[in-house]
Amino acid sequence: MNLAGAIRYWAARDPDRMAFAMGDRELTWRQLDQRTSRLARGLQAAGVGTGDRVAALTPNCIEFCETVIACLKLGAIFVPLNYRLAPPELTDILRRSGASLLVAERELLDRLLAFDSDVPARITSVPLAGPRGSELDFEGLIDASDPSDPDAAFPPDHPAFICYTSGTTGLPKGAVLSHRNVLATAFERAVCDGWTSIDIGFIPYAIAFTGGLVSMWMPLYVTGAGTVLEPSFDPETALRIIAERRVTAFIAVGSVLEAMTAAPGFADADLSSLTTAATGGQVISRELIRRFARKGINLANQYGLTEGGGLNIILPAREAMSKIGSSGLPTPQCQARVARPDGSECEAGEVGELLLRGPQVMERYWEDPVATAETIVDGWLHTGDLVHRDEDGYLYVVDRKKDMLISGGLNVYPAEIERVLAELPGLVEYAVIGVPDTRWGEVPAAIVRAEPGFTPSDLTEFCQGRLARYKIPRHVILREEPLPRGMSNKVLKGELRAQYARPFSDREAAS
Repeated sequence: MNLAGAIRYWAARDPDRMAFAMGDRELTWRQLDQRTSRLARGLQAAGVGTGDRVAALTPNCIEFCETVIACLKLGAIFVPLNYRLAPPELTDILRRSGASLLVAERELLDRLLAFDSDVPARITSVPLAGPRGSELDFEGLIDASDPSDPDAAFPPDHPAFICYTSGTTGLPKGAVLSHRNVLATAFERAVCDGWTSIDIGFIPYAIAFTGGLVSMWMPLYVTGAGTVLEPSFDPETALRIIAERRVTAFIAVGSVLEAMTAAPGFADADLSSLTTAATGGQVISRELIRRFARKGINLANQYGLTEGGGLNIILPAREAMSKIGSSGLPTPQCQARVARPDGSECEAGEVGELLLRGPQVMERYWEDPVATAETIVDGWLHTGDLVHRDEDGYLYVVDRKKDMLISGGLNVYPAEIERVLAELPGLVEYAVIGVPDTRWGEVPAAIVRAEPGFTPSDLTEFCQGRLARYKIPRHVILREEPLPRGMSNKVLKGELRAQYARPFSDREAAS
């Protein structure tokens, strides 16, 4: 089980077919194979060997993906870095992963070096910015290197990636995903969504996180599909590219899809090529599903987490309307349990923690046996997500275990409130968190950005009759600045909880 086998196969079978496209630039499978073999040899000459860690700090670019493939050919371990992190956070991950080399875009690299000139890695700059100090030039390295494939050998459980979690519960933890784990995820995608070499996937959001890298791009790469990259997301550009490139596979969080449906050209956009349109990781409105349905597209839901290899539960597209709100059924190789705190199985409709087991579940946390033992117990991954099953076995994510609040002894799930807010006109973005309360312990608070004229009473009145009284947000905080978001565009609730960590009055909250 070696992920490098995919590029060797497709370069031999379909050498002249498009593997990557970004703007006006395209690479065929043959070109990609040749460039990544040279890059692998160049990294090898720079001291990188099997098991060494190579980190990358770039926005979306073909060079990022070439570095991944070069590492796969060498048996080096790739560490994707979230370029939105602050320099202290990045240097912490570099040190804890033990990266011996960093591939970085010039501007991001300069920002990092301004904070810490002693970054513990050789530096390869991308794109060409001119060698400096210990840096190596990316294209120069490729041009000057041996063209032969290093063809490293290693067992199936050899690490392919160390994907660091968001760190919402402390320091980010590095989930070790092996070649076997990632291949299992790719095969699940091929079986459930039917991806083949005739497909074209589109990634306009950050590829340097598990959703982009492992559950979206790696299945495209393994199945020989083409990948279209954009450096950043723009809704009108996305609609144009889907039409022009005849994109067949597009998966994104709800906020990205909402922005596309709000774009002026959505009504007339040609999305007829899409055979996989899906979302996950964020509450979406019924109206969003209807907007896509009116264009003949079933917007399916999916679930995956970094420790689970990025893809664990899929809702079949034909169930998009009949099972609204469900994440679907476990993928063929994945087992799922809904467990009570004592480990016993929950009944249908009863909320419990989602436990997962399967070949895509991570091997371990990098150099953290304590956290590994707490997360994987008797072979089952404890996800920290609260879910329930319906009578047909379909799973519904209720909320993150850490996001749940207890108000007056009653469990309140912010995601349940957010599903109601998704239908409220006038909201630009929103999140619900628990805030301290002297009487009830915690109460729900809605943090929102809204259109002009929107008032807190608009929100509370909308929730009347749609939510139990104790679930209606006690505080409505109107903000002018955007909500904090991570690389996958999900709201960072940990930052909001830290910002609103003190008890406050209704008057303060509504101001």
